[in-house]
Amino acid sequence: MIRKFIAPILVAGALLGSLAVGGIAQAATATSTAVPPGHAATHPGYKWLKMHRKAIRRQAIAVSASIIGVTPQALVAELKTGKSVGQVAAEHSVSVSTVESALVSAADAKVAQALSAKQISQAQAARITAALPARIDKLVNRVF
Repeated sequence: MIRKFIAPILVAGALLGSLAVGGIAQAATATSTAVPPGHAATHPGYKWLKMHRKAIRRQAIAVSASIIGVTPQALVAELKTGKSVGQVAAEHSVSVSTVESALVSAADAKVAQALSAKQISQAQAARITAALPARIDKLVNRVF
């Protein structure tokens, strides 16, 4: 009985050991993993965005759901069926431009709040504000 358990464990250990040795040998080879200069990962706000991505999504869902007139959970359920926020809004007789303008207003308020708290500069705020409508349009029409 014990032999039945020991044999698979030894085989698995040998396989894992050989994978580990192969992985170490591969890691020892000279490969360049440096991020190119123009890549998004080198942008100063990339780390912040990556850390706050879930909160941003939650807030976008909450604002969209309140404008459409559904709960955030119902909106997420609709999105999981393969619809975009714009499609869900149209089903509830709400125009896409209304949802987009509400999201832009909410984002502008957050940018103004960050500017007044000296978290971003005036130039950064202007650049973000200029890019918001296009990004939000893309978000509202994206099928998840």
